[in-house]
Amino acid sequence: MNKLYTLLLFISVTIVSGCASKAVPPDDLYMLQPSCEAFTPLPSEPLPSKVLKISKPKSTSAIMSRNLLYRQNELMLLPYAYSSWSDTPNNMLSFAFVTCIGKSATFRSVLPSHSSARADLLLESNLLEFYHHINSDDTSEGRVSIEFYLVDLDSSQVVATRTFQQRFDARTQNARGGVEALNSATTKLAQDLTRWLSSTVADAAAIK
Repeated sequence: MNKLYTLLLFISVTIVSGCASKAVPPDDLYMLQPSCEAFTPLPSEPLPSKVLKISKPKSTSAIMSRNLLYRQNELMLLPYAYSSWSDTPNNMLSFAFVTCIGKSATFRSVLPSHSSARADLLLESNLLEFYHHINSDDTSEGRVSIEFYLVDLDSSQVVATRTFQQRFDARTQNARGGVEALNSATTKLAQDLTRWLSSTVADAAAIK
């Protein structure tokens, strides 16, 4: 009797374990990799001498996670099941901005916030939106909105502020479509950010 009970218990546990493993598929991991185009000044312009340091964007706890978020109305922000980011959007955006702005000739160097090297300017930001928005007409778009602050580290004064918002239509109404749209929206935002910083630094140099 004990042997029969043990055998039945073993079979039951095996079946339950097998069902559980099949019911939870592994997550699809997605990366944020915007395409950065170099923004080079005219040959007649002198090479800049400023060093810029970029802080990781701050955000709500919902965004500051590896969840791939979507929104269907103004009250609900939900994570996709079985799909997530390879890192938090905050970390990925910080790396993207360092890379994209670094490819321009706006600054002598562009550094991440954890660098111990001295910098002249600091770019701080608040990440306001970063999700796949599902519209009522069965279309959708990737939405990215960030508020930037350019700080002079010598005086600790805010030099300039600007908010950028980008929306890019998604080709499909699923996690992959949302990721593609968010990558495209981030690319446009990074280009706008680079142009704004270039113009701001040029105006400051002209005043001096």
